Amino acid sequence: MKVLRGVGAMLVWLLATVVMILAAVLCITVILLPLGLPLMALGLRLYGYGVQLMIPRAKDVKRGMRKGVGLRARGSAAGDVKQVGKRGKKSGRKLRKKAGGVADDAGKAAGKGRKRLTKAFHRVGDAVHR
Repeated sequence: MKVLRGVGAMLVWLLATVVMILAAVLCITVILLPLGLPLMALGLRLYGYGVQLMIPRAKDVKRGMRKGVGLRARGSAAGDVKQVGKRGKKSGRKLRKKAGGVADDAGKAAGKGRKRLTKAFHRVGDAVHR
């Protein structure tokens, strides 16, 4: 479907370009200026329609967003929020389980490092006071 819309947009842009060139030629001749200006406006409008064809529709954007989050194709917004919240909690629990041992080890290592550091400063302080 995207390819078909892209081809349609290209054809509309090609037609708009031809109309714009014709409008420019008509605007150069002063006598046909009243015909060239509306034709120029039509060409600009055709460019706009081509851009609209290239931009994805709201329905396609919504479907892509729902797929990215992992939701079903249809449902209420409240149910979607609830389901995404559950997924977030579940992944948070998994992450805490995996990182739990690492966090404990890091806490112990930091405590040992502080103790060593304070002992070193106490030794230096004792040497200075003597």
